[in-house]
Amino acid sequence: MIYNMFQIIYITESPRLFKKYRVYLNDGTYYDFGLDKSQTYLDHHDKQIRENYRLRHLGNTTEKQLIENLIPSPSLFSYYLLWGDTTSLIDNIAILNSLFIKKYKSK
Repeated sequence: MIYNMFQIIYITESPRLFKKYRVYLNDGTYYDFGLDKSQTYLDHHDKQIRENYRLRHLGNTTEKQLIENLIPSPSLFSYYLLWGDTTSLIDNIAILNSLFIKKYKSK
């Protein structure tokens, strides 16, 4: 049996001031992330800007730990969903959910 496995169940616009999205997980938690007026890889499709974003955020020790260990947080969701491998939010959600499954199946 798999315990404590996270899965994104849905995503909406954030009701919080200055935040872009709210992601809801299967354990009942939610996270607001992304700056509401900013452009991300989903918007501009510029791989160099995406790479610069990723390097900048992985340079922060706390954010790097959250991202590399797949710990639900605004940092993780921004990195994988807004600045992910594709320019599709739906595809990036599927990728992150598959990473969650892979992480927890190995435990």
